[in-house]
Amino acid sequence: MQSFTSLVYPHSSFHSKLRLNSHPCSSRQPPAGSIPFARFAAAAFQCVALCFLSSGSDASVYGQTDDRSVATLNGRSITQKEVDSLIISQILPLEEKLYAIRKAALENLITSRLLADEAEKRGLSVAQLRKELAAGDVHITPNQVDEAYAENASFFASMSPDEAKERLRLDMENQARMQNYRVALGKLREAARIDLLLLEPRVTLVTDDLAAPSIGPKDALVTVIEFSDFECPYCRGAQSAINQILTVYGKQVRLVFKHLPLQVHEQAFPAAQAAFCAGEQGAFWKYHDALFTSDSLSSDTFDNIASSLNLDVSKFKNCLTSGAAGAAVRSNMREATQSGINSTPTFIINGKLVRGAISFEEFKAIIERELKIAQSSSRLQQPQPARKD
Repeated sequence: MQSFTSLVYPHSSFHSKLRLNSHPCSSRQPPAGSIPFARFAAAAFQCVALCFLSSGSDASVYGQTDDRSVATLNGRSITQKEVDSLIISQILPLEEKLYAIRKAALENLITSRLLADEAEKRGLSVAQLRKELAAGDVHITPNQVDEAYAENASFFASMSPDEAKERLRLDMENQARMQNYRVALGKLREAARIDLLLLEPRVTLVTDDLAAPSIGPKDALVTVIEFSDFECPYCRGAQSAINQILTVYGKQVRLVFKHLPLQVHEQAFPAAQAAFCAGEQGAFWKYHDALFTSDSLSSDTFDNIASSLNLDVSKFKNCLTSGAAGAAVRSNMREATQSGINSTPTFIINGKLVRGAISFEEFKAIIERELKIAQSSSRLQQPQPARKD
């Protein structure tokens, strides 16, 4: 249940702040207005679509090959995979929502069963166990209440100060008890053996093509495809975590770079072209690093970086005007659009879509899980020894 403070003063200091550094650069602009009926229609469509997705096979939802025939034309089959490839940008957001719904339900079910097992162990009812887990030292000082009241006085304009402070005190005590409960529940989860096997939506259209710049072996267990924009500050901020991943995991991880220059960044497309042309001389990654560490981007910057890396500047400039660089960058952009990717940075980790700059710890958690899945799959595919009777 949502707390009194979150309902009455949602921007108060009681609530954790958003991770500003994770917000992706986006090509979408906020709408000037909205039409109530349009919003209703969109919600209705999503509801119907989610019901349809949940009632069907999970094969397309989770990115597995689905070659089921959905129609025939003059004896030729049209598969569901062919249909889905045309509308993946519409399907993927719905699949992500369906996954989020299932994951929330799964987490609730795990918690319920965990509490039931622990309650039985202690000879208590689940309700008694919840109270026990929430118990503990809860002490809210008058100074804490006064400080909270001062920060949120405008929300209590219709109450007397004494009544407002009493409500605040009660709510702060409830939040402290809830924190006790969460900590105790976390310890129960740590002590239990929990393997989450719910499959996530996977992006299948974006490929690890050999023409794209990459680091790591082609047969790495984990492939990270990065859609990035050299003028996006969040893309720049993500480089530290990416470099850590490459250092820690070595040959287990392959990084593939894809260009997604956004229209809101004036120099992003020229920068992507320049990086492509540097790659034509075998210097993509050095040029990539120089762009992300540059204070500003301009045609002079691009030429200066090329000179500093000892590239053939004449060949570099000819590449920029040849049309090949622009074609390569636009090819990446079309690939992103087809998969519903419209912000940077966006990562596809073994098909799993991750939007926004994430920390090394978040990268690590995803990669560890993918390694575990890949290694389990490898063991299952190994031939079993002949049985001896």
